[in-house]
Amino acid sequence: MLGLITCGLGYLLLQLQLEQFSSNWERRISFELESIAKNVEYHVSQSSSHVVENQIRESIDDPSLRYLAVLSEAGDRVIFSSNASDRLHNTKYRLSSHSLNTGVQEPQIERYKSEFYALFPLNLKYPTSPDSVASTADQAVKNDVRGWVFAHYDAHNDYDSMLRSLARKTILIALLVIIFLVVQSQILRKYILIPVQHLVQLTSSIKQGKYASIPESRSATEIAQLEEAFNDLSEHLDETTSRIAHHQALNDAFTAGFPDIGLLVTATGVINGRFGNPNGRIQRLNEDLTGTPFTAWLNLSATRKIEEARNQALEKKELVITEFNHDDLYLESRMIPLEEHANMQDALIWLIRDISEVKRKQELIEYQANYDPLTELANRRMALQELEKKIAWSEDDKTCGSVLFIDLDHFKNINDSLGHPIGDRLLIEASHRLKATVNEGDLIARLGGDEFLIVPDEVFSAPELAEESAVELGTAVLDAIRKPFCIDINKFHMTASIGISIFPSTDCGANDLIRQADTAMYWAKHQGRSQLCLYNHRMQEETRERLHLFNDLYQAIRDNGFTLVYQPQHNAEGDVTGAEALCRWVNNGHSVYPDVFIAAAEETNLILPLGDWVLTHACQTLRQWIKNKSLPPSFRRLAVNISPAQFMDPDFEAKLDKTMKSCDIDSSVLELELTESLFMGDKDLIRDKMQRLSNKGYTFALDDFGTGYSSLSYLQKLPIDKLKIDRAFVMDINPDNEPASIVDAIIQLGQNLNMDIIAEGVETDQQQVYLKDHGCRSYQGYLFSRPLREDMFVSYIHKRPV
Repeated sequence: MLGLITCGLGYLLLQLQLEQFSSNWERRISFELESIAKNVEYHVSQSSSHVVENQIRESIDDPSLRYLAVLSEAGDRVIFSSNASDRLHNTKYRLSSHSLNTGVQEPQIERYKSEFYALFPLNLKYPTSPDSVASTADQAVKNDVRGWVFAHYDAHNDYDSMLRSLARKTILIALLVIIFLVVQSQILRKYILIPVQHLVQLTSSIKQGKYASIPESRSATEIAQLEEAFNDLSEHLDETTSRIAHHQALNDAFTAGFPDIGLLVTATGVINGRFGNPNGRIQRLNEDLTGTPFTAWLNLSATRKIEEARNQALEKKELVITEFNHDDLYLESRMIPLEEHANMQDALIWLIRDISEVKRKQELIEYQANYDPLTELANRRMALQELEKKIAWSEDDKTCGSVLFIDLDHFKNINDSLGHPIGDRLLIEASHRLKATVNEGDLIARLGGDEFLIVPDEVFSAPELAEESAVELGTAVLDAIRKPFCIDINKFHMTASIGISIFPSTDCGANDLIRQADTAMYWAKHQGRSQLCLYNHRMQEETRERLHLFNDLYQAIRDNGFTLVYQPQHNAEGDVTGAEALCRWVNNGHSVYPDVFIAAAEETNLILPLGDWVLTHACQTLRQWIKNKSLPPSFRRLAVNISPAQFMDPDFEAKLDKTMKSCDIDSSVLELELTESLFMGDKDLIRDKMQRLSNKGYTFALDDFGTGYSSLSYLQKLPIDKLKIDRAFVMDINPDNEPASIVDAIIQLGQNLNMDIIAEGVETDQQQVYLKDHGCRSYQGYLFSRPLREDMFVSYIHKRPV
């Protein structure tokens, strides 16, 4: 019985020892071959095959390693070998004598008694143009191939030692069995229970992180405690592993999202480490720069700047921030000295961040803050800043300079009629002409709308010289603007008005000078436009009066401070065939010329409410005349002037229809007088709107024909019923009955187009006779009557012979 137990225990122990022997050697072999495989892969990728060969030959110094080789993927060719003859003769190694399978890409280990044969997969990545691999085997493979590390280990020393140990243990077991049978209870307590108890205490201490002495326990429940302790240890290890994985995931996410790339720079200026995003926009920093000088990846233009920053950071022991260019990127450098530990003296962390996008946005913001986006000229802000500097320099140097304020004449009409895209292109072309006219160094700015500013760079010793130079420059600008503007199919003849102010002036800053030049510019406009004017203090007073006019005009519109008068229209027989409603304004007891307040209304955009007021009150008066039967049978229509802005108002048709409906009058008795400037706008839109109104029964008269945008093409395409010969042409008719060519041409044109012709401003009998003889049979002017108030107009009609 004792012999069977001893044999059984001996056999069991033999199996355990063999399993442990195999397991230990397999772990060792796996570890060593994995390390060898990584070294081979790394050095092959670095074109260092000679290093691989040296390492493989040196590895044979281990007495247990009999043979080591790197085989091809099929295992039939030796690439590197510890046996030099294998490389010399290109020996094909065969694994058929072993149970190792090269078709399975995983580590394999085979034991035969005390010898081990092992295969470990590897991936050889040769460089594109290897310069260090020159062997026959290296030339035979492609840039990226798989292979095997094959090793032959001889463990007979450990194997023999194990057998001797096993023999001793078997004898010991036999003795122990005898002792166990004799003193069973003592052995159980001493050799089983107490060690188990110690193990429980040990695992508990390890779990708590305590390494104190383990007290002796005589409990009978040690096995259960051992299971519980190991379960607790398993849970603890699982939680620890989860926490480590969680922290690793956070670390990876932080690294991927970290905007900076960090380099550890040693005291000798060599890069010794890198951290941060591995795939940043700075391509050079994505490479392995370990061991290279910290400036090796920089452009030469930035090297000196970064070296100075490093020296400053190490000298002052403080953070140094620098910005520099690298290729097409703009980078920010932060150099942070490390604390002086034993091995880190004069070392620093270098953080590099790509701030190209931030820099571009800053430059864009700076550009938008100082330049006009349409014309790319300086804007008002930049003009004020530069002018303030210019004034300060002039005061210090006792010199004089000038400011030119430029405004395009009638630009608003083009913008309103043709639209902003055409207006914008015209402004761009005007800016180009200004650039071509001024001298290099002169400041050109667009203040807004169609207003420009020029501040010449040249200064003079006396105001008179500055004025002379400014007038010369202003004249050149006027000539440049007068040249035709060709935008698509449109051709414009533009002019400009220019105001000039001289600096320095007493207590005048940049804003004051611009205001003075603006005042002079308005004075030039009032003098007929297309000219320039030098500022004087009298202009300021008149400008102030003009502001009062604007304010009074606004108040008059709110308070219905206007009146309507009506000038009769006659035919050749003297009958009253119609009338024209004209607006009048008496401001603070003084009559204001219609040309003055209508121009002011157009300038301040009050022409819309004023036009609506005129249309409404004219229709109300017409309704009252019709209701009271005050009009003669010959009266056909009441003419009302419609401004271009009023006609182009999207709500004009709706307002007109609403007014006619509320006044309960027919559309045929209302004549809409339009001016030629309207037809500079969108011709299709104008034609469609006029056609819709014509279909409703309204008639159109073309006022001041021949004085503005004269074009015969639109006369044929638009539903115009009447041409009005302007007073300026009627005045050309002299008593000597000489031909008035323009009048004759307008009459002939109207007759050819089947239009009614009416002459306004007829003041003499000779003018009427001439007009009648040449085919014009409708008249309006002081020869018949001046414009009359509503009641006086009715009285005038009643006094006419029937």
